[in-house]
Amino acid sequence: MNDGASPQAAPASATAATKQMTTDAALDAAKTAAQAWFDAAELEPLGQGHIHQTYRLTDASQPDRSYVLQQINAVVYQDIDLLDAQTRLVLGALANDSGYVGQYQVPELIPTKYGESLSRPLRAEGFTCWRMWRYVEGSATYDPPQNRRQIQLAAQAFGAYQRALEALEPAQLAHTIPNFLHLSGYLAQFDAVLAVADPAQAAQAEHCISLVQNHRRWPEDLAVPNALIHGDCKINNALFDIDGSRVLAVIDIDNNMHGHWAWDFGDLVRSVSFSRGGFDADDYRACVTGFRAGKAQQDLDARCLISAPAYLAYMLGLRFLTDHLNGDRYFSVPNRGDNLQRAQEQFALFQQFQAQAPTMAAIVARTAG
Repeated sequence: MNDGASPQAAPASATAATKQMTTDAALDAAKTAAQAWFDAAELEPLGQGHIHQTYRLTDASQPDRSYVLQQINAVVYQDIDLLDAQTRLVLGALANDSGYVGQYQVPELIPTKYGESLSRPLRAEGFTCWRMWRYVEGSATYDPPQNRRQIQLAAQAFGAYQRALEALEPAQLAHTIPNFLHLSGYLAQFDAVLAVADPAQAAQAEHCISLVQNHRRWPEDLAVPNALIHGDCKINNALFDIDGSRVLAVIDIDNNMHGHWAWDFGDLVRSVSFSRGGFDADDYRACVTGFRAGKAQQDLDARCLISAPAYLAYMLGLRFLTDHLNGDRYFSVPNRGDNLQRAQEQFALFQQFQAQAPTMAAIVARTAG
C-alpha cells in the first residue's frame, strides 16, 4: 500500500541496522540451502540483481572451483516448474547449436546431491526455491562497457543467441512472467494503479505521467511477436573474459520467450546508452553491426532497429513509474522515491532516442548490406 512515507521517516541508524539484519538472515538461509549441494561451503553475495538473491559459492573440498547459488523469486516467477523446464529446454537448444557452442559457453546447471535441478527447502511466500550454476571462471562484466568493440561483441553474442533459439518452436517457450515486455499489459496495469494512487504521489510524478499519456500509441508491427528471444539483453548479461576482449557466455535466461526480435536489440541499445551516460551514434552503430552479425542476416526491419530503443526505454520507464505509484512492490529499492527517479532517467533516455531517430536511420542505412 502506498502510504506516502518519506524515505527519511526512519533514523539512518535504525535503517542501517534493519538492512544488516535482513542481509544476515538472507545469508544464513543461503548457507542452509547450499547444503543440498555441498556439506560445507563459503558464500559471498554476487551481483546487484533486483529479482533473485545470488551468491558465489566455493566448495570447501574444491577451493579452486566456484558456483553460483541463486534463490528464485517466486513472487515474480510464480510457476517455478515452468521456469525450470524452459531453462533446461533453452540450455539444450544452445548446446545443440554447433555455431553457438563454437563461440560461447553454455551456462551449466548443477544438480543437487539428490539429482534434482532445484532445491525447495521452504514453501512460503517470496523466495522459495534454489538452484546452482557453475561459475564461469575467468569472467567479468563490463557495465559500462570500456569501448565500442565490447559493445559490438555483446550485440553479436545476443544476436547469435537469438539465432540459436530458432531451433525451437515458438509454442515451446511460454511467458515465465505473464505478458512480460508486452506494452499493452503494462499500460493497463498503469491505468489501474493510477486510478487509486495517492494524490500526493501522483502529483510528484506528474511530468512522467503526462509523458506516458502522450506516447501511448506505437507501431503495431513492433508489438507482434515474431521470434524466440532472450528477453533481458542488458549489457551486464554478457560475460567477457578478464581483459574484455571476447564474450565468454550469455547469462540470465529466465525470460526467454516468444517476442519480437527487436525487443532484445532495443534493450541492449537502451542499457548501453544508459550505462555510458546517454545516446552515442558510434555506440549505436556498434550495436547494429554486432547484432546483425550475430543473427547472420542483413534483412532486419530498419524501422524496428530505429524505434526499438525508444520503445524499450519508454516501457521500462513505465514499469518503474507504475511500481512507484503502487508502493514499490516489484522492483526492490533501498529508498522510497528510487523507482520514480529510475522512471525519470528512462524517460529522459526515451526522449533522446526520439530526438536521434534521423541519426539512427542514417546509420542503419549506411551499415546495411
